[in-house]
Amino acid sequence: MAQRKKTSPSHWLEELDQKLLESYRQTWETGAAVAGPYLACGLGCTECCVGVFEITALDAFRLRRGLAVLATRDPQLASEVRARAQQQWRLLQEHFPGDKTSGALVASDDAREAFCQAFASLPCPVLQPSTGRCLLYEARPLACRSFGLPCRWGTEVLPPCHLNFRGARPEEVAAATVLWDPQDLEGAILHALGHPPDTVVAAALSLDADDVVSRE
Repeated sequence: MAQRKKTSPSHWLEELDQKLLESYRQTWETGAAVAGPYLACGLGCTECCVGVFEITALDAFRLRRGLAVLATRDPQLASEVRARAQQQWRLLQEHFPGDKTSGALVASDDAREAFCQAFASLPCPVLQPSTGRCLLYEARPLACRSFGLPCRWGTEVLPPCHLNFRGARPEEVAAATVLWDPQDLEGAILHALGHPPDTVVAAALSLDADDVVSRE
Protein backbone atom coordinates (compact mmCIF):
# COMPACT_ATOMS: atom_id res chain seq x y z
CA MET A 1 0.00 0.00 0.00
CA ALA A 2 1.34 3.42 -0.93
CA GLN A 3 2.18 5.62 2.00
CA ARG A 4 0.29 8.86 2.34
CA LYS A 5 2.50 11.86 1.77
CA LYS A 6 3.04 13.76 4.99
CA THR A 7 2.27 17.47 5.10
CA SER A 8 4.39 19.66 7.36
CA PRO A 9 2.57 22.14 9.65
CA SER A 10 3.78 25.12 7.62
CA HIS A 11 2.70 23.50 4.34
CA TRP A 12 -0.72 22.80 5.84
CA LEU A 13 -1.01 26.41 6.93
CA GLU A 14 0.16 27.73 3.58
CA GLU A 15 -2.39 25.62 1.70
CA LEU A 16 -5.28 26.86 3.84
CA ASP A 17 -4.03 30.42 3.62
CA GLN A 18 -3.93 30.22 -0.18
CA LYS A 19 -7.54 29.07 -0.13
CA LEU A 20 -8.44 32.02 2.08
CA LEU A 21 -6.58 34.47 -0.15
CA GLU A 22 -8.32 33.12 -3.23
CA SER A 23 -11.67 33.71 -1.54
CA TYR A 24 -10.67 37.32 -0.81
CA ARG A 25 -9.46 37.80 -4.39
CA GLN A 26 -12.73 36.59 -5.86
CA THR A 27 -14.76 38.73 -3.48
CA TRP A 28 -12.70 41.81 -4.32
CA GLU A 29 -13.07 41.24 -8.06
CA THR A 30 -16.82 40.86 -7.68
CA GLY A 31 -17.16 44.11 -5.74
CA ALA A 32 -14.71 45.98 -7.97
CA ALA A 33 -16.63 44.95 -11.08
CA VAL A 34 -19.80 46.45 -9.65
CA ALA A 35 -18.00 49.57 -8.41
CA GLY A 36 -16.46 50.20 -11.81
CA PRO A 37 -15.23 53.80 -12.22
CA TYR A 38 -16.10 54.64 -8.62
CA LEU A 39 -13.08 52.62 -7.43
CA ALA A 40 -9.97 54.80 -7.15
CA CYS A 41 -7.67 52.15 -5.63
CA GLY A 42 -4.41 51.67 -7.49
CA LEU A 43 -0.62 51.90 -7.41
CA GLY A 44 0.51 55.09 -5.72
CA CYS A 45 -2.69 55.53 -3.71
CA THR A 46 -1.15 54.95 -0.29
CA GLU A 47 -3.55 56.53 2.18
CA CYS A 48 -4.50 53.09 3.54
CA CYS A 49 -0.78 52.25 3.90
CA VAL A 50 -0.30 54.85 6.63
CA GLY A 51 -0.98 54.05 10.26
CA VAL A 52 -0.22 51.20 12.63
CA PHE A 53 -2.87 48.49 12.75
CA GLU A 54 -3.37 45.03 14.20
CA ILE A 55 -2.62 41.91 12.19
CA THR A 56 -3.26 38.30 13.06
CA ALA A 57 -0.61 35.63 13.54
CA LEU A 58 -1.70 34.27 10.16
CA ASP A 59 -0.95 37.65 8.56
CA ALA A 60 2.43 37.66 10.34
CA PHE A 61 3.24 34.17 9.05
CA ARG A 62 2.38 35.26 5.51
CA LEU A 63 4.43 38.45 5.74
CA ARG A 64 7.50 36.61 6.99
CA ARG A 65 7.16 34.10 4.17
CA GLY A 66 6.80 36.99 1.72
CA LEU A 67 9.92 38.68 3.05
CA ALA A 68 11.86 35.43 2.67
CA VAL A 69 10.73 35.17 -0.95
CA LEU A 70 11.73 38.79 -1.60
CA ALA A 71 15.14 38.13 -0.05
CA THR A 72 15.84 35.43 -2.64
CA ARG A 73 14.68 37.65 -5.50
CA ASP A 74 16.04 41.02 -4.38
CA PRO A 75 18.17 40.91 -1.20
CA GLN A 76 18.65 44.68 -1.21
CA LEU A 77 14.92 45.43 -1.18
CA ALA A 78 14.33 42.80 1.50
CA SER A 79 17.09 44.38 3.59
CA GLU A 80 15.45 47.79 3.23
CA VAL A 81 12.08 46.42 4.36
CA ARG A 82 13.59 44.71 7.40
CA ALA A 83 15.58 47.84 8.30
CA ARG A 84 12.45 50.02 8.18
CA ALA A 85 10.56 47.45 10.24
CA GLN A 86 13.30 47.32 12.87
CA GLN A 87 13.52 51.10 13.05
CA GLN A 88 9.75 51.36 13.41
CA TRP A 89 9.60 48.62 16.03
CA ARG A 90 12.18 50.46 18.16
CA LEU A 91 9.91 53.50 18.02
CA LEU A 92 6.77 51.52 18.87
CA GLN A 93 8.20 49.37 21.65
CA GLU A 94 8.11 52.03 24.35
CA HIS A 95 4.35 52.42 23.96
CA PHE A 96 3.48 48.90 22.79
CA PRO A 97 0.48 47.49 24.71
CA GLY A 98 1.78 43.95 25.02
CA ASP A 99 4.87 41.77 25.13
CA LYS A 100 7.75 43.85 23.81
CA THR A 101 9.87 40.73 23.26
CA SER A 102 7.46 38.69 21.17
CA GLY A 103 5.35 41.53 19.76
CA ALA A 104 2.14 39.97 21.09
CA LEU A 105 -0.64 42.52 21.63
CA VAL A 106 -2.72 42.50 24.81
CA ALA A 107 -6.43 41.75 24.68
CA SER A 108 -7.59 45.22 25.76
CA ASP A 109 -9.42 46.87 22.88
CA ASP A 110 -9.04 50.32 24.45
CA ALA A 111 -5.27 49.94 24.80
CA ARG A 112 -4.93 48.73 21.22
CA GLU A 113 -7.05 51.56 19.85
CA ALA A 114 -5.11 54.20 21.79
CA PHE A 115 -1.82 52.74 20.56
CA CYS A 116 -2.92 52.68 16.92
CA GLN A 117 -4.28 56.22 17.16
CA ALA A 118 -0.99 57.46 18.62
CA PHE A 119 0.88 56.21 15.54
CA ALA A 120 -1.78 56.88 12.92
CA SER A 121 0.64 58.86 10.74
CA LEU A 122 3.37 56.20 10.61
CA PRO A 123 3.75 54.61 7.14
CA CYS A 124 3.82 50.84 6.86
CA PRO A 125 7.45 49.61 6.73
CA VAL A 126 6.59 47.53 3.66
CA LEU A 127 5.67 50.66 1.69
CA GLN A 128 8.45 51.81 -0.64
CA PRO A 129 8.59 55.60 -0.14
CA SER A 130 9.96 56.42 -3.59
CA THR A 131 7.29 54.56 -5.58
CA GLY A 132 4.29 54.13 -3.27
CA ARG A 133 4.53 50.40 -3.93
CA CYS A 134 3.87 47.63 -1.42
CA LEU A 135 6.99 45.48 -1.55
CA LEU A 136 5.18 42.49 -0.06
CA TYR A 137 1.95 42.95 -1.97
CA GLU A 138 1.32 39.25 -2.57
CA ALA A 139 1.81 38.61 1.16
CA ARG A 140 -0.13 41.61 2.50
CA PRO A 141 -2.50 41.23 5.48
CA LEU A 142 -6.20 40.58 5.01
CA ALA A 143 -7.03 44.08 6.26
CA CYS A 144 -5.13 45.48 3.27
CA ARG A 145 -6.95 43.15 0.88
CA SER A 146 -10.39 44.18 2.13
CA PHE A 147 -9.94 47.93 2.45
CA GLY A 148 -11.63 50.16 -0.10
CA LEU A 149 -14.98 48.51 -0.76
CA PRO A 150 -18.07 48.79 1.43
CA CYS A 151 -18.36 45.56 3.36
CA ARG A 152 -20.67 43.73 5.71
CA TRP A 153 -19.35 42.30 8.99
CA GLY A 154 -22.16 40.47 10.74
CA THR A 155 -25.00 42.95 11.04
CA GLU A 156 -22.73 45.97 10.57
CA VAL A 157 -22.02 47.58 7.20
CA LEU A 158 -18.69 49.42 7.01
CA PRO A 159 -18.33 52.28 4.53
CA PRO A 160 -15.80 52.29 1.68
CA CYS A 161 -12.63 54.35 1.56
CA HIS A 162 -13.56 58.02 1.31
CA LEU A 163 -11.64 58.26 -1.96
CA ASN A 164 -13.97 55.72 -3.57
CA PHE A 165 -17.59 56.11 -4.72
CA ARG A 166 -17.40 59.88 -5.01
CA GLY A 167 -20.64 61.05 -6.57
CA ALA A 168 -22.17 57.57 -6.36
CA ARG A 169 -25.79 57.10 -5.35
CA PRO A 170 -26.50 55.15 -2.15
CA GLU A 171 -27.93 52.26 -4.14
CA GLU A 172 -24.72 52.05 -6.18
CA VAL A 173 -22.65 51.82 -3.01
CA ALA A 174 -25.03 49.20 -1.62
CA ALA A 175 -24.77 47.13 -4.80
CA ALA A 176 -20.97 46.96 -4.43
CA THR A 177 -21.08 45.92 -0.76
CA VAL A 178 -19.28 42.63 -0.20
CA LEU A 179 -19.07 39.98 2.49
CA TRP A 180 -15.54 38.81 3.26
CA ASP A 181 -14.81 35.22 4.24
CA PRO A 182 -18.44 34.11 4.71
CA GLN A 183 -17.33 30.64 5.83
CA ASP A 184 -14.94 32.17 8.41
CA LEU A 185 -11.98 30.17 7.14
CA GLU A 186 -9.64 32.62 8.85
CA GLY A 187 -11.34 31.92 12.17
CA ALA A 188 -11.05 28.17 11.63
CA ILE A 189 -7.33 28.47 10.86
CA LEU A 190 -6.64 30.61 13.92
CA HIS A 191 -8.67 28.21 16.06
CA ALA A 192 -6.58 25.27 14.79
CA LEU A 193 -3.45 27.22 15.69
CA GLY A 194 -4.68 27.79 19.24
CA HIS A 195 -5.70 31.44 18.75
CA PRO A 196 -2.19 32.97 18.80
CA PRO A 197 -2.06 36.67 19.72
CA ASP A 198 -2.25 39.53 17.26
CA THR A 199 0.75 41.73 16.51
CA VAL A 200 1.75 44.60 14.20
CA VAL A 201 3.62 44.59 10.89
CA ALA A 202 6.82 46.09 12.28
CA ALA A 203 7.11 43.43 14.97
CA ALA A 204 6.29 40.59 12.59
CA LEU A 205 9.08 41.58 10.21
CA SER A 206 11.78 42.66 12.63
CA LEU A 207 11.69 40.16 15.48
CA ASP A 208 13.44 36.82 15.18
CA ALA A 209 10.39 35.13 16.61
CA ASP A 210 9.26 31.63 15.71
CA ASP A 211 6.51 31.32 13.13
CA VAL A 212 3.01 30.60 14.42
CA VAL A 213 3.66 26.99 13.44
CA SER A 214 6.79 24.90 13.66
CA ARG A 215 9.45 25.60 11.10
CA GLU A 216 10.32 22.93 8.58
